Amino acid sequence: MLINKQDITTLILAGGKSSRMGGNDKGLIKINDEYIMSELIELSEKFTNSVILNINRNKDIYEKFKIKLISDLHVNFQGPLAGIYSGMTEAKTKYILILPCDCPMISDIFFKDILKDNFKDKIRCAHDGNRLQPVHALIDRSMASNLKVFLDSGERKIDKWYNQEKLEIIDFSNNPQFFMNINTPEDLEKYKLEKMKDDN
Repeated sequence: MLINKQDITTLILAGGKSSRMGGNDKGLIKINDEYIMSELIELSEKFTNSVILNINRNKDIYEKFKIKLISDLHVNFQGPLAGIYSGMTEAKTKYILILPCDCPMISDIFFKDILKDNFKDKIRCAHDGNRLQPVHALIDRSMASNLKVFLDSGERKIDKWYNQEKLEIIDFSNNPQFFMNINTPEDLEKYKLEKMKDDN
């Protein structure tokens, strides 16, 4: 059984600088005229009540996705926690599912595992078998005030915030490809090759 989709909002993080992509907005990467984020949005709409996209530029282009757009309440590209806090204040559901915009290999299996209804802690986070994947997480929105205190203290590191809290870890060691992200032009070329293999 899964958590009731009406209780979950997906927050897709696309508000970073994309420095390693030469400043090109990762949320707007296309392959064969298709935004790589489009399938992630479709899956999110299938499994959760609504989708919010956290952005800090190119609003006119992102409006094409026809979903709720928000920007960081803490300005100047202060990292994923700033986007997460902004999403937590905007969402109305009990839980918020955090996902990055640049992980196009995620499938139904990911959602079915991360959204299982035996959620007892306040933060549930994915683990790829080697390391924690901190921006693939389900968070109880009651944590918003806690996160605000953390950010207001000048802290920015998501791992440090998680280390202060009790985490439920979901093991995805059988599907590490879910966390293949596109940080560099080389990563993009690698993903194109993988996609070509899958399509053939």
